[in-house]
Amino acid sequence: MFSLSSEAKVGLFVLVGLIILGYMSVQVGKQSFGLKKGYTLEVVFDSAAGLDRDASVQIAGVEVGRVESIRLKDGKALVRLRIVPNVKLEKDAIASIKTHGILGDKYVEIYPGTHGEAYLAAGEQISRTERQADIDRLLHQLGLIADDVRGVTSSLNRVLAGQAGEEAITSILTNTKALTRNLNHVIVSNEAALRAALENTRQLTGNLNRVVTRNDEKVGQVIDTLKSASREMEKTFAALSEITGGVNRGEGTLGQLVKDKGTAEKLNQTLASLQEVTQKINEGRGSIGKLVNDDETVRNLNEGLTGLNRYVNKAEQFRTFLSYRGEYLFDKSNAKSYLDLRIQPKEDKFYILGVVSDPNGRRTTKDVTVGGVTTRTEEWDRDGLLFNAQIGKRYKDLVLRGGLLESTGGIGIDYLTLNDKLKLSFEAFGFGRDRRAHLKAGAEYRLFRHLYLSAGWDDFVSDQDNRSIYGGFSIRFEDEDLKYMLTTTPIPK
Repeated sequence: MFSLSSEAKVGLFVLVGLIILGYMSVQVGKQSFGLKKGYTLEVVFDSAAGLDRDASVQIAGVEVGRVESIRLKDGKALVRLRIVPNVKLEKDAIASIKTHGILGDKYVEIYPGTHGEAYLAAGEQISRTERQADIDRLLHQLGLIADDVRGVTSSLNRVLAGQAGEEAITSILTNTKALTRNLNHVIVSNEAALRAALENTRQLTGNLNRVVTRNDEKVGQVIDTLKSASREMEKTFAALSEITGGVNRGEGTLGQLVKDKGTAEKLNQTLASLQEVTQKINEGRGSIGKLVNDDETVRNLNEGLTGLNRYVNKAEQFRTFLSYRGEYLFDKSNAKSYLDLRIQPKEDKFYILGVVSDPNGRRTTKDVTVGGVTTRTEEWDRDGLLFNAQIGKRYKDLVLRGGLLESTGGIGIDYLTLNDKLKLSFEAFGFGRDRRAHLKAGAEYRLFRHLYLSAGWDDFVSDQDNRSIYGGFSIRFEDEDLKYMLTTTPIPK
């Protein structure tokens, strides 16, 4: 019977393993071998920062080649592309450097040219390019804005905390003290008020006389009460006598008023000024005179105060929110970002302005007519930002929104529960004849004061294979939080 030795079995096993490994290597590198068989094109960019060798070359989101090499030529970046053989590019094709989302890898996006034009041959150069967005320049401009804000806060700090600010506050307090003292003198020396008080006292004694006459039986009781009151009055007179003695000796404010001629002269001057002011008021001169004598002025003042009260109430209701929301699309392995500014003039009314970074980009259609035949092409701008501009109204726990959602018209419905901690949302936008509307449903839960967790299903009726489950988080600040962060930011010296 034929049998194999142990060495032969080991050798046969190793041979079979090498054959399988070679086959798998060929299958894994099949696409790369195909790209090596393609043709090369060149394109010149002002800057190829962030673009790596072997980066993807795409048309409408489909990979059609790879970056073969990047080198410097006349101060610019010369990029050589290797395109698969079955893809032909027109001479007016456009090349640009794009990024997957905000923090994704960079790739080369090619926009095909006009159908029917001559095609680029191997080794030729794509003459038309688009300039990519410079994130470093944007960050530099944001840094300059932050420096300006720090300068403003520093100026306010110097005005309020310096010596000049202390002197201004001291001057205000001094003026307030002087004003209260003058008002006290005016009230004490108001002759008209005293005369009115004496007249009221005379009328009161007359009324009491009539009451006593009509109630003879109670006069005895009143006399007994008066006797008790007289005893108390003796004590009062004794106290008044002591006070009078102090006044005669020049003690206290009243004593200085009686004994000090300078104080009396100042009092006379004050009374003369008060008499002059009173005469002007009685004649209707000045703002106070019009206020006292002119009914129209009083009415206008009341209307102005009413309007001011309404304005203050509206200002107290006005609130502003700034939020960032990030969503990860699990089925697409992409990230989606939102930056929204919510302006809320009333508790039940608000406006939303924001930008959206969507990895799918903005979809546009274009009709091209060649030889009398019109064809519709679909393009995706995967690097452009989308915009939100919505107006909303709240009815108890239900919120209705409408306007511009991700650069297309649409509507949204929110339902708030658990004391506004949980929000259930539904949005519909992107309506068109050639594709289904973009429908999105999700939930958002407030974990902490500024942190929210969200999950849902995005574009779940898509006919473009864009549906995906998503999960993410949100960070939200109110205007009071922003004021606190700006005022507590340390200013470098």
